[in-house]
Amino acid sequence: MSSSVRAGVTVPVDPATAFRIFTDEIDSWYVRGPHSWVDPARASGIRFQDGYLRELWSDGGHVDTGRILIWDPPRRLVWADLLNPTGRMEIEVAFSPVDDGTEVLLEHRGLDTLPPGVAGRIRRGYSWNIALGWYARQWS
Repeated sequence: MSSSVRAGVTVPVDPATAFRIFTDEIDSWYVRGPHSWVDPARASGIRFQDGYLRELWSDGGHVDTGRILIWDPPRRLVWADLLNPTGRMEIEVAFSPVDDGTEVLLEHRGLDTLPPGVAGRIRRGYSWNIALGWYARQWS
């Protein structure tokens, strides 16, 4: 089995705009729901802040779900997944210019450190294809 999975989408804007909307405006496109939050009852937002990907809570608290490893606008972003207690995982998002806009390619590495059922859902595109679909809806 592969230890990584890729998902991608093309959006009709330049890489700088695509990167900015992915990062600065993540709270406007990331869909809130019981399967997309660490603590759905308290979750009130999500943002990249102070070197972390952070789930914000309605009581003023938060949980850091990722630690930024590379912040290279408008080309790429890499963060370490902090929710996997059994090993190191990384998510890389690359923003490349194409004729009709920007190709956004996401690679989730370290799936071999997850329980097989969870890794299988990610490999089948359950999480990242859905999330990139939410992101791409900004332009539909």
